[in-house]
Amino acid sequence: MRRDLGARHWVRGLELGAGPQSSMAPLMLALADQVECSVYDPATLPAVRERNTQLLTTDDAQRLQYTSRDLRALEGRWDLIVMKSVLGGVHREHQSTLSDVHATLKHLIEDHLQPGGALITLDNGCTGLSSLFAPFGARRNGWRFFEERDFPEAQARYSFGVLSNFSAATRLGWVGHRLDDALYAFDLMFSPLFRRHAVHLHVYRREP
Repeated sequence: MRRDLGARHWVRGLELGAGPQSSMAPLMLALADQVECSVYDPATLPAVRERNTQLLTTDDAQRLQYTSRDLRALEGRWDLIVMKSVLGGVHREHQSTLSDVHATLKHLIEDHLQPGGALITLDNGCTGLSSLFAPFGARRNGWRFFEERDFPEAQARYSFGVLSNFSAATRLGWVGHRLDDALYAFDLMFSPLFRRHAVHLHVYRREP
């Protein structure tokens, strides 16, 4: 993916939708000088900060800023925006359409990226095996799972996995962590054999 972003190193990055179990901000520090790690629920900020601090050196930890932001009421512009598992929650099934998803992506690119900036999205995919996870509560809250054709044209796109489209660790604790590891190993071996994947990554750019 680095080649899709070019050699440019950005000044300001924003992670939208970080959570106690998942934050992309530490990885974004390789691409931007300063990164704003934002959550939707302010109550989760201490847990997110603690998790990231454990992963980073003192110097790198000081390059992160923590805020609470709502994608639907966003203000400001950044060189790099990253969202993991955000679109499916904002645009849940039976409450929105794919046209709404496309409109949100267009809005982020045109109104919140600096010229030449990049938007990276990672989203849950709908596979032929997704129904197996229903007993664990997957999709019970109307979360939207995507197929590749659901997304607008992107500068780059990658898909991976068959089983790794929900987190067992958030539901089953340490047992879930072991299950996630096993599912990941399965996906490494068998992902190339499937056409529908559990994770979709897209890179969108704003013209300079």
